[in-house]
Amino acid sequence: MYKFEGPESIKVKRIAKAGYFGISSYAKSVTTIGCEISSKGFFKTGLDAEMEKHYESELSLKPGELNKHSKWWSDVFNVTHSLRFFNTKTNEIMLDNPINQIKYLVLMNSSKIANSEIEKTPGTIFFIDNAEAKAQAELEVYNYEFEAMGLVYKLSPDDKRTNLRLFGKTGLDNVSEAMLNAQLMQEMKKDPKLFVETLLDKDAKTKGLINELVEKNIIRRKGTHFIYNEDTIAHSTEECVDYFNNKSNDKVTLILKSKLNKAKNIKEVTE
Repeated sequence: MYKFEGPESIKVKRIAKAGYFGISSYAKSVTTIGCEISSKGFFKTGLDAEMEKHYESELSLKPGELNKHSKWWSDVFNVTHSLRFFNTKTNEIMLDNPINQIKYLVLMNSSKIANSEIEKTPGTIFFIDNAEAKAQAELEVYNYEFEAMGLVYKLSPDDKRTNLRLFGKTGLDNVSEAMLNAQLMQEMKKDPKLFVETLLDKDAKTKGLINELVEKNIIRRKGTHFIYNEDTIAHSTEECVDYFNNKSNDKVTLILKSKLNKAKNIKEVTE
């Protein structure tokens, strides 16, 4: 039997965005948010089958009246029970009754409401002011940053160049290690989780090699295709990684690496 296990209450705040003359919202203005319809045509209620039966009983509704395709959401919820939030002050919802519990489940599945301040996106208008969730999200970011710094510390200068190429950086041959570290830290700050996942990718070195070969014009990239001489060796990055990881292509790989070393030496002598 279903039992609501959410918080006793929640606080919802509008995300501050500067508007005309520096005014984001006028006093006492309200934004109304209803239950959204997904791209597949059903209502994003946040209720599973067990929840639907529970709240249908609580609200004396007919069986199936709260399913994701029911007109109840458009004709009743979005008209009578839609989420109405003040734009200039904190909104508190007590979750001690069925309708407010349903409102909570709906807002947790709304693209316009972030589940915490940390999870805000360009499309969200409000966020749930959840101190615990914010602290947990911040801790996760700190953990990834700490892990990232440990990974960078262990890298050789050449490995740092390889990893920077995974983030689209070029012209790294004669960059000092201090500059390499600075650029890696800049990339890490953008998205610590993605940074760690990129560095730990088992094919990171191969992808870095591919990017360097393209940079030196030893292989060419045309759209998603990779071309060596006049032959297309791969139709995507994934295929190109597989090509270089395939032992049967070791001879070609050695030739390409030799050309890459010559290109580096010529550049160093020229400079």
